[in-house]
Amino acid sequence: VGWGPGLLDLVLNVEVGSSACGRGIGAVLNCSSISKLSLLMVTWKMKSSTSCFLAYRRDLNESRMLNCSERVMWKYSPDHDLALRIYPVDLNDEGNYTCEIVSSEGNFLFFFSLNVIVPPTLSLTSDKNGVAVCQATAGKPAAKISWIPASNHSVEKYVHHFNGTVTSFSYISWVNSTHPNVTCLVTHPAVNQTLSLDLSGSFQWELTWISILRYKSSLFSFSDPCLISSDREVLSAVEICF
Repeated sequence: VGWGPGLLDLVLNVEVGSSACGRGIGAVLNCSSISKLSLLMVTWKMKSSTSCFLAYRRDLNESRMLNCSERVMWKYSPDHDLALRIYPVDLNDEGNYTCEIVSSEGNFLFFFSLNVIVPPTLSLTSDKNGVAVCQATAGKPAAKISWIPASNHSVEKYVHHFNGTVTSFSYISWVNSTHPNVTCLVTHPAVNQTLSLDLSGSFQWELTWISILRYKSSLFSFSDPCLISSDREVLSAVEICF
C-alpha cells in the first residue's frame, strides 16, 4: 500500500486557526482528537521557509518525515497524540501549517498560521546635547515607545532588518525640562517595560564648562586639560566636574 494522496481526495470538515509564540520557546499545534480506532492516516504539511512533510499511517504503524528540521516532531507518539511540536521555535518556522486526517468517521483538514514573536532588547541613553534616546532593538513586531511625562515632541524612527525584526527608536529633547528623570515605556506583545534615566547630572559637566568659558580668557592657562586657573573659586568649579 502506497503513501499517495488517494486517501485524501475527499475533505468533509475544515477548520482554521492561528497561533503566536515567542522565539526560543516551544509551540504545539493540535489536530483533531478523533477516535484512535477510526484513524487511518494523518499528514502535517508546513509551508514556512522550507516545505516540511510529516505523516503517520496507523495500519502500518509507520511515520515518515521529509525535509523537516530536527526541531519539528510529534508532540508524543502519533498513535496517541496527533499534535505537532516545534522546539525551540525559530523565525524560520513562521508560516502556514495544515493537518490532514483520514478516518472512518470522515476526512478532516485543519489550517494553522504560526506567527513568531521576538522580544526586543531595550536601552535608554542620552547624549551631551540633552537628547534622550529610547531604543528597542530587533523586535517582532515593532515595539511602540512612549514617554513619561507624555510628550508630543518626540521623534520616532524604525529600521527594518532582513529577518523580519524591527528596531524602534524614539528621541526627545530634555534640556529645558523641569523633570530630573526621563522615563520611556516600551510596549510589545512579548514585553511591557519602563526604563528610567536620571538626567539631573547628565549635563552638569557641559553646562559648567560653558559657564567657565564665559570668563575672560586671561584667567585661564590652556596648557593643562583641567583648565588650571589662578582663580581658586573657578578651579573648584572645574574640579567638581571631573
